[in-house]
Amino acid sequence: MPTGASDRQAATLVMLVSAAFDTSVRALHERLPELGFPDIRPVHCTNVFRVIDADGTRPGELARRAGVTPQSMAEFVRYLEQAGYVERQPDPGDGRGRIVRLTARGQAASAAARKTFAELEQRWTQAIGPDRLTDVKTSLAAMAER
Repeated sequence: MPTGASDRQAATLVMLVSAAFDTSVRALHERLPELGFPDIRPVHCTNVFRVIDADGTRPGELARRAGVTPQSMAEFVRYLEQAGYVERQPDPGDGRGRIVRLTARGQAASAAARKTFAELEQRWTQAIGPDRLTDVKTSLAAMAER
């Protein structure tokens, strides 16, 4: 990402949003091991933790929400299950299906990710001020809805 003032002004919104996302992924990658979760990669946070419901979600729905193939999601879930972050259980609404739920360790990792994002948001607040950050968040939320 360009770093000079004129380069930042010429950057497209998509490039800037992407750079902000990359910053948050890097922060997560650096912070999670410090918080006791060295075996989680940002790809797990963005593709599983971000899209799973509190009471569990079917793997196919996780894949759809994350925008990945069912095969990729199956690999993410298998890894996280072996590491103790999620568990697969029968779907109470359909005994033929399975749902993926966060374990206590998965819930703790999710809380650690939220903590990391709150710390990052605090740094951004200090950098641009609370009013401007609120404007950015409001604008991005409106854009995401369209």
